Amino acid sequence: MKARIAEFHSSIDPSEAAHALRLLVAIADLRSFSAAAERLGLTPSAVSKAVSRAEARLGVQLVQRTTRRVSLTDLGEAYVARGRQLLADVESLERDIAARDQEVRGPLRVAAPAVYGACRVAPICARFQAEHPGVTVDLRCGDRLADLVEERIDVAVRMVVAAPAEFVARPLEDDRRGLYASPGYLRRRRAPRDAAELGAHAGLHYGPGGASHAVFRLVEPGGAAAPARVPAVFSSDSVLAVLEATRAGLGLAELPAYLVAADVAEGRLREVLAGWVPVRRRVVAVYLPSRFLPARVRAFVDHLAGALRAEPPEALTAPRPRRGSP
Repeated sequence: MKARIAEFHSSIDPSEAAHALRLLVAIADLRSFSAAAERLGLTPSAVSKAVSRAEARLGVQLVQRTTRRVSLTDLGEAYVARGRQLLADVESLERDIAARDQEVRGPLRVAAPAVYGACRVAPICARFQAEHPGVTVDLRCGDRLADLVEERIDVAVRMVVAAPAEFVARPLEDDRRGLYASPGYLRRRRAPRDAAELGAHAGLHYGPGGASHAVFRLVEPGGAAAPARVPAVFSSDSVLAVLEATRAGLGLAELPAYLVAADVAEGRLREVLAGWVPVRRRVVAVYLPSRFLPARVRAFVDHLAGALRAEPPEALTAPRPRRGSP
């Protein structure tokens, strides 16, 4: 007996069993192979063969056939009664899952570059979660490129020269940068008027390892390249450390516009040679291609793009008037 049960379990094809169950429910409702076939878009012959296969698989008779009528056996009635509940449960489950996917709720995993993520993405994530309390946000800020599949990342914010072809990439904003110095430094040394005058200044280098020069790849307003090598008095692999050195008046540094926004607005830093640092990268939101993008992912990407568009870095860096001034 145990061997027979084990053999039966191993022979079950879930899709065929579900198909047979739907057929038997239709037969029970309509008491006719032909009517059941019409309801399900099949031929009467296909219905008859499917029922025969189910009976052979179960080893019992489910349907009594006569020339005049079709009826279920006692076992057939029991099979259909239980089957109706199973089918109802499956339909309920599918409706529930589909409805959940249309609701803005559930876990949202976002990856972003360390500093950009903290400065630009984190405040937007906080506002998004406040608007959608059913969402839990997991923001991972780091400069390692996250694996969207392995780490189950819903959205990755990346700075790229070209959008990756294997993902859907939604443009967010340009990675705008500029040359900045403190007012105190510029009082000691006149602000440069072109790239040639940068050689007389002190440079702050952002990058790995010590560097003798800060290299600024500038472009003149006319479009001509104007690279400049400025003697470095400070170097660090942390852009935040370079920002602190700039605030302290040590020299000139190339910094992201979003990072210096508050400093420029409050008058702690000033931009020099404005517009000479070209845009080399764009910020994009990438996610895996799917016909069934979860509502929370779609809503977050729209929210992120709209929020960044509403507060571009160039608007954030506009100097604020001093108190008492018009």
